[in-house]
Amino acid sequence: MNHMRRVGLDPAKDITWVAHPVDEAIRLFADGKVDAIMGFPPLAQELRARKIGRVVVDSTTDRPWSQYFCCMMVTSREFVHKHPVATKRMARAVVKAAAICAREPERVARVLVERGVVKQYDYALQVVKELPYARWRDYDSEDTLRFYALRLHEAGMIKSSPQKIIAQGSDLRFINELKKELKG
Repeated sequence: MNHMRRVGLDPAKDITWVAHPVDEAIRLFADGKVDAIMGFPPLAQELRARKIGRVVVDSTTDRPWSQYFCCMMVTSREFVHKHPVATKRMARAVVKAAAICAREPERVARVLVERGVVKQYDYALQVVKELPYARWRDYDSEDTLRFYALRLHEAGMIKSSPQKIIAQGSDLRFINELKKELKG
């Protein structure tokens, strides 16, 4: 949203937001019936291969987004309180899976295709190679929350301050412990 504001667009007034199934969105975009689509892997790779459109923002390479986690693990406060061991195991499993993605992208891409998560191996491989799986230790979880909460607050999408979001809505113990426990 802020990217749109930075180029002079008001997301609430200047943009008509529509939701379509992925295949229909691609067709509408290719036919010029919608001006833009928000795409996630492997959609972006498919559009690039078909020479449809161009990337405006790539959160894996464009600053400031590339300096933060794109995704974070989420669960309820109640679950964490009742099941701290399971929570840490889940976090450890996700981090170890990310390590496998960084170390063995060809194997991961093959598994994604074999399990029907994606259709094309080459798109899957490109995605796995482009995502910064190995950088999870480099990013600061609290800074990521602050960054995105500030963007949402500035866009008027949330009322709480970034500080309140972090204080009341996060528990970073598990990821911080894993950064110390798991060796690179």
